[in-house]
Amino acid sequence: MKIFKRLTALFCTGGMLLMSAPHCVLTSHAAQTVKLSPDNTFTINNGEFEGWGTSLCWWANRLGYSDSLAQQAADVFYGDEGLRLNIARFNIGGGDDPSHNHITRTDSNMPGYTKYSNGKITYDWSADANQRNVLMRSIQAAGDDMIVEMFSNSPPYYMTKSGCSSGSADAKSNNLKDDQYDDFARYFAEVCYHYQHDWGVKIQSAEAMNEPYTNFWKANSYKQEGCHFDQGSSQSTMIVELQKAMRDKGMGDVILCGTDETSIDTQISSFNKLSNDAKKAIGRIDTHTYGGSKRAELKNIALSNGKNLWMSEVDSSGTAGTNAGEMSAALWLAQRITTDVNDMNASAWIMWQVIDSHISKNGYNGRKDTGMVDTQKGYWGVAVANHDANKIVLTKKYYAFGQYSRYIRPGMIMLNSSGNTVAAYDPETGQIVAVSYNTSGSSADITFDLSDFAEVGSTANAIRTSKNENWKNVGTINLNGKTLNATLPGNSITTFVIEGNGSIGGNEIKVQADKLSGSDSWKQNADTDFHKAFDGDNATYFDGTRVGWVQADLGAVYDLSALAYCPRQNYEYRMVDGYFEVSMDGTDWQSIHTISENPTFAMHKVKLEKPITARYIRYAVPEGKPRNSYNTNDVYCCNVAEIKLYGTLNPETSFTKLAPEATSGTDSWKQQEGYNYGKAFDGDTATYFDGVGAGWVQAGLGKICELNAIAYTPRKGYEARMVDGYFSVSEDGTSWQTVHTIGRMPTSDTQTVMLDASVKARYIRYAVPEGKPNNGVNTDDVYCCNIAELAFYGAVLPNAVISNTIKVEYSEKYHQVRFTWDKVEGADRYGIAVYLAGKWRVQAQNITGTVYTSPKNLTPGKKYRVAIAARVNGKWDTANAIKHSGTVTIR
Repeated sequence: MKIFKRLTALFCTGGMLLMSAPHCVLTSHAAQTVKLSPDNTFTINNGEFEGWGTSLCWWANRLGYSDSLAQQAADVFYGDEGLRLNIARFNIGGGDDPSHNHITRTDSNMPGYTKYSNGKITYDWSADANQRNVLMRSIQAAGDDMIVEMFSNSPPYYMTKSGCSSGSADAKSNNLKDDQYDDFARYFAEVCYHYQHDWGVKIQSAEAMNEPYTNFWKANSYKQEGCHFDQGSSQSTMIVELQKAMRDKGMGDVILCGTDETSIDTQISSFNKLSNDAKKAIGRIDTHTYGGSKRAELKNIALSNGKNLWMSEVDSSGTAGTNAGEMSAALWLAQRITTDVNDMNASAWIMWQVIDSHISKNGYNGRKDTGMVDTQKGYWGVAVANHDANKIVLTKKYYAFGQYSRYIRPGMIMLNSSGNTVAAYDPETGQIVAVSYNTSGSSADITFDLSDFAEVGSTANAIRTSKNENWKNVGTINLNGKTLNATLPGNSITTFVIEGNGSIGGNEIKVQADKLSGSDSWKQNADTDFHKAFDGDNATYFDGTRVGWVQADLGAVYDLSALAYCPRQNYEYRMVDGYFEVSMDGTDWQSIHTISENPTFAMHKVKLEKPITARYIRYAVPEGKPRNSYNTNDVYCCNVAEIKLYGTLNPETSFTKLAPEATSGTDSWKQQEGYNYGKAFDGDTATYFDGVGAGWVQAGLGKICELNAIAYTPRKGYEARMVDGYFSVSEDGTSWQTVHTIGRMPTSDTQTVMLDASVKARYIRYAVPEGKPNNGVNTDDVYCCNIAELAFYGAVLPNAVISNTIKVEYSEKYHQVRFTWDKVEGADRYGIAVYLAGKWRVQAQNITGTVYTSPKNLTPGKKYRVAIAARVNGKWDTANAIKHSGTVTIR
């Protein structure tokens, strides 16, 4: 995921230089208030956004003959300086009867991948070269965020009842022959397999139907391929057969989607009428939004069935705004994106086709192109391909799309919003992005209430598209505390990018699965046990019974600042009177929150009045019959879908502070003693090490210790200099292992990092990379090593000694142990014995030196009790050997 690097790059590339833009401060009296909170996120896909995209059908088929136009298209739609789309819906054409000549559009006569002659079918992998040319270049432009979905409009003509890939004779009946469902599924799967295994296209998802329950698809249509599938049995059979075919090709991990109906309301009924097997086969609901209005209902259906939800196709020649001129089509698009994304909680939004019109005096394949669109009115697509001039013409609708797609990026968490705003935050960088439009002819004031965020920056960057502006950086807006006041000019779309902290008070605490415990689930079903409450998926749940509970051992002591919970869908009432309690020792418990109202199916986040110190946290329900008006069950049942915890590690309580015996580092700025490396260890956060390029500061602990946590305090006012800085450890001062990298700008307070796993260390170093920073927050010419204070926490390890004279060395690489001991006077032999199955068993007894190395590849984690005996004057001193025996653990 390249969220941070690619987002911040927008402010320092391609004519959008923030540093060179004139500074302006936008202020106004707020008329509309939008509250954004990390407490209130989308529920689909746990709020995580997957991206923006377009179908490649049909425009890529039309312009892919030209490498120049194909590359331009990849750059302006998928590249960093363009829309930065990351989803491509690739059309697997069925292919019409070669004798037919009824499709008159220049772009929509999609080729199939087979040739049919006298009942014999052969594959032609040279087919569809144009669309493939655009796809390959788009994948390269989008990089590792790219998602490819394969979809079909129609089976090959020879599998249809009408013998035509544009539809059936009456447009209201199934066109795929009754005995060809499996054949079509195999055709579709074969093409997918070839793209993935022969051409290296990673396919995320697949859909074999397109707007199936409509009367659009009639034989000999002038427009395109299409195929009707009745709701219920026909659509279900197609899905199940496709699942079988994909599995047969070894592509069972590809997500199957359904059913891409043209209308939201039709999508609801089509899904509801699927067989149970078909519903299980589908991993995501894809819908178009050309018609219908029941977005919230479709969202709830997706949630109740544990499905993701995409808005997979829409466009229109619609307009919006007030005497908006060129902005009228752009504002329609802004309205549609906002409505679809917010009301459906869609985790992706995909335009039908970004180019719908082409300019060419010669036309294509004997057909005429439609020419340039009237940009003062509504039109389909966001750009026009001018084949005569060899260029892509961009419209205001294109720039409107980019106000969203360039800044709300894959991996961001979508925030519930209101009115004319779409918003998200980046859990990795803490950035908050809000996109708002104004369709009135005059300016409108807007206020963003960010009070629920733990940290926000002092300014917001504003980027705008309006009548005379395209993605213009219009300067910065000063925040008033955690409030952003701004003005939206008439007929405009503005994106606000705000530095912040996505948490609600402390970082999210990661709970390890082996640290969970709880009561039995209903019928002791492993699919609904207590682990489901911490698996990060709101669609799964803990189905506990009476007097049920689920408990997490945090592995260390934390200062808890907040908690969050999501009820089991359709059983939300069972959480009323449920309570959270904490403990330091797992025995004495303190209640910290009781759920008093019937919650909705969403994450509910509770900010504690003050931090509470604890190692264990438990959610439980009372005994007996419910004593509230919401729950009519006979007993309280412990049902919860998800729990999240927030806070900061309390290292002083959890671990021993490891005091350095020696410190070292690179030179300070101008070699000033008042800012040298020793200031990072003087216990005073007001002093600091002011290191220069490629600098570092190091602590020597004097002995090998177990390191569990690192605390660091940035130099105040220079926090950005710590981004990309890293901590590494070494046992010998030569071989180093990086254990933590600072990924986002810290606050000026002390930050404590608990390592994912404890490490052995004698030396600990903080360093910065070489060269010029490229992280979007550090604008220095080179990385500078600035830090106010460092502290380390863990445990001092005992010397690896079996007796007073015997030492142990471990090899993690070869999983073996080496013993070294002092020479025993008069000894001519030494022996090694291991205590196994209740007896001492001799492993070696003809050792003449004072070193013994075990065999390789012993079992890591296995413990052995070992004794070393000496033979003096022909006698073995077994008594002292056993007396001084010790235990070693293989690493």
